[in-house]
Amino acid sequence: MIKGYIDNNNDTLFVCPNCGFQKRFSALPFKEKKRLTIKCQCGVSTDMLIEFRQFFRKPISLPGVCLIENSQVSCDVIIKDLSLGGVSLEFVFINKKYLSDIEIGDIVYVEFQLDNAKEQIIRKKCAVKTKVGNTVGGEFLDDSFTREIRFYMME
Repeated sequence: MIKGYIDNNNDTLFVCPNCGFQKRFSALPFKEKKRLTIKCQCGVSTDMLIEFRQFFRKPISLPGVCLIENSQVSCDVIIKDLSLGGVSLEFVFINKKYLSDIEIGDIVYVEFQLDNAKEQIIRKKCAVKTKVGNTVGGEFLDDSFTREIRFYMME
């Protein structure tokens, strides 16, 4: 499967992995679907995932802590990916029971230490945007530590 990223005009570019043919098209009709199969002029069908995220996500695996604002419960988590706009948290086995305390729109606070030379501790306030299985996706609500995260993303 190939990925297509949207530009400022909500367009994406399909590049056939077989023949190199390129076609730019509007991604807006596929915002809900996101996955499509494109048949190229060379006859090869290719699965494509259209990525609507505003920021690049860096896959990581760092231990962290998540404080659920409503219940004031603190849970150990694994930070699964990070971007300038948000974070993905995986609740570890012992803390999965607290997932029922979290709803879309809730506020959580995350804290984790970067695994770079500076080993900066990051503390962010997040709004819960997604919840799938034992993973929660949060959107950052403050600008603290943005510079540190930006430099970390470039490493």
